[in-house]
Amino acid sequence: MRLSGTPRSARVGVFAVTGVLLLAGLSGCSGVGSGAASCAAAIEYDGHTYLGTGNVRRDPEVTGRSMPAVLPGCDDSGGQSEPEGDEAIRVEELADVDSGVSVMFNGSVYVRNGQNLPHWTQRWFRAPRCDTDGTFRLSGGWLGVTGPHKPRFDGDIQVPYRLEVHVTSGPPDYVATTIFVRATSSTDPALDAADVTTSLLKGGQVSASVRCAGGRFEAVALRAG
Repeated sequence: MRLSGTPRSARVGVFAVTGVLLLAGLSGCSGVGSGAASCAAAIEYDGHTYLGTGNVRRDPEVTGRSMPAVLPGCDDSGGQSEPEGDEAIRVEELADVDSGVSVMFNGSVYVRNGQNLPHWTQRWFRAPRCDTDGTFRLSGGWLGVTGPHKPRFDGDIQVPYRLEVHVTSGPPDYVATTIFVRATSSTDPALDAADVTTSLLKGGQVSASVRCAGGRFEAVALRAG
């Protein structure tokens, strides 16, 4: 089971609901079908194609400058209808990587076709380990939830599951990172179907009382907002 909500910035998304399955993407497609594989995560900036590298786990620094770019239209219908038109967007300038190599768009790093990110940027894609003593609190944007159980009804989540959270407050080592928080049978209170429909699917927040267990973030208590 995987459920995804609205990411920390308003991404262009693709979603399909089958039971409670919701898949979020960055391709600009409006549905999921046989042509969806052609909807690559790509943008056009300064006359060049930039390809998405996936979501970062540690927020890169940006300069505050944004530049015009284009999100190409996508034929996600398997040839059954006209492809969507191009969309004008703004991309962010990274503080430590030239925009001729890479730019930021809606929380993801895009790299110019034929270029490579500097080796040191690999840390952007690695979430921090949980290494704080005792129980502590953190909160942030609720991005998604995954778990092994087949949902019984729309919005159903059953422990154990993992929440994907973009941390906005908590211990400094975790702020501005995206982590997974694990809920178990000992988590009290845990989240339920109402939290999925009223919070996750509307890009809401989650707060957690957390302890570290083998480098993982384990939820003592969870609340959605």
